[in-house]
Amino acid sequence: MAELAQTKSWPSISGVVSDLDGVVYRGKTAIPDAIDVFKHWQAQGVPFCFVTNNSTHTAEDVVSKLTGFGLDADIDNVVTSAVTAGRLIRKDHPEGTRVFVIGAPSLKKAISDASLEITDKDPQIVVMGLDREITHEKLRIAVDAILKGAVLIGTNPDLLLPTPTGFEPGAGAILTAVATSARVKPIIVGKPEVHMIEAALARLGTDRASTLMIGDQIPTDIQAGRRAGLCSVLVTTGVPPVDDPSLLPPDFTVSTLKEIPLTR
Repeated sequence: MAELAQTKSWPSISGVVSDLDGVVYRGKTAIPDAIDVFKHWQAQGVPFCFVTNNSTHTAEDVVSKLTGFGLDADIDNVVTSAVTAGRLIRKDHPEGTRVFVIGAPSLKKAISDASLEITDKDPQIVVMGLDREITHEKLRIAVDAILKGAVLIGTNPDLLLPTPTGFEPGAGAILTAVATSARVKPIIVGKPEVHMIEAALARLGTDRASTLMIGDQIPTDIQAGRRAGLCSVLVTTGVPPVDDPSLLPPDFTVSTLKEIPLTR
């Protein structure tokens, strides 16, 4: 796959949309090459926006983490699946819609900030993100609500997340359990869907053909980038690549972001 991808010519880069975990850092540890490359793009005036399926952090949390690694960033540089979930629900549902949330405080805040009611009593929608305090009771409430007609929404389908020492189950693992039990197909907010990519492009104002989509996961990052018409770059610093012929391959595969031509 890498050999096929590298026969293409790199575009003149006008903008960058990028994943975070596995690309810019692994857990709490920065990936130095990636930080250096983003600093270079910033110095060259190349705009970038990070899109993260991780619903356990707010945009402010992400900015604080990036600045701690020495990369100058603000909340306009970050699109999260949590905030995107709240906005998508409000597109089709009124203020005060009852939502049962399985996830971190950041996801609950995003849903509350969207003027939605968080409750486990007769919810109309079940929203699921990564929950490191998951319990059988939470799963029971979710499944029961869905079987009674509630809509199931997942922030993202990631089954595996990189950590500084290895990997851990992602939000997709518990989402799959609930969806399988309730026999429904969830609505996905994050990658591989294009909702966050479109939000990032709107902020960047760059042409799709000359905008990179960088990620470490083919099933999510690369599919989202390809579907949105961006030049997709797989970097092998995160989750091990999935060999699935049904998935769209990346346009380029690199072992470090420093392999990307840095001139505009």
